[in-house]
Amino acid sequence: MSEQKLEIFNVLNFLNSGYKLEDILNQGNFGTFPSAQDCVDYLMENGYLAGEGGITADDISKKYTVAELKEILRENNLKVSGKKQELVDRILPVLSNNSRDLELTDKAKAFLEENEWIDLYMFALVAFRFDDYEKYVANSTVGNVQTALNFCDEIISRALMANQFLVFIDALSAKAHVYAYDGDYESFLDYDLQRYILGLNPIIMDSQTYANYDIVNEANIINLRNVCEHFNFGNLKKRFDNIWAKSHIKSITVPKKTCYKILQKALSGADIEEINFDLREKYFNKKFGI
Repeated sequence: MSEQKLEIFNVLNFLNSGYKLEDILNQGNFGTFPSAQDCVDYLMENGYLAGEGGITADDISKKYTVAELKEILRENNLKVSGKKQELVDRILPVLSNNSRDLELTDKAKAFLEENEWIDLYMFALVAFRFDDYEKYVANSTVGNVQTALNFCDEIISRALMANQFLVFIDALSAKAHVYAYDGDYESFLDYDLQRYILGLNPIIMDSQTYANYDIVNEANIINLRNVCEHFNFGNLKKRFDNIWAKSHIKSITVPKKTCYKILQKALSGADIEEINFDLREKYFNKKFGI
């Protein structure tokens, strides 16, 4: 039910934000429903959406031949292979008039308000299991943002105790995004800087983890670049030095000065793959015995 709850929230939340239903269903992933139409049917049958349901999958199947369905799919730059029912499911969002005929009920609006925390989960915490966070929220007595920060802190603590470096680094990034969700971009910058610094100076790294490890993470660099371009939070070097000191690095892999020079290069648009290749060759391969 938890995964279905997440899917329902996303559909209703996007509708409530002004998106068209057919666009949401065409782009979405509804793993607990056999098709997009089944999702719409569920929302109507359970009182989340009201109004005329528009064209249904059965209507389309009866009205169009396979050849006609394929022609409509081609016109909309959609895949044309598959059995007739697959074509019907694929074309339903294109032909559906649901977005004009359906509206959120009071039950749907109450559901969105009651589960507002899911929006923050989708923004910042998707690296972690939805079921785990849902249980955590149910036992929390503080607001949504503080609950998310507390959750990240617990993940960080457990990851450090268990030497799970990738989980630790994901939790740092998640905590940064919780602050961004709350509009605190200065704290977002601090935690994303720490994620960068510790990415180049792993607390622990075994060969299996290292095999698929991005030393400099491209998404991390994009986040840092965006914040630096849109906000003036003072001298980046001073902030970098401060975060380095707070990180209490016990085993340095890439020296502090080099870390900052690499950060400047990455923020300037240097190729991340080339940077990572050079880092592996000069610092990582020898240290981690790869």
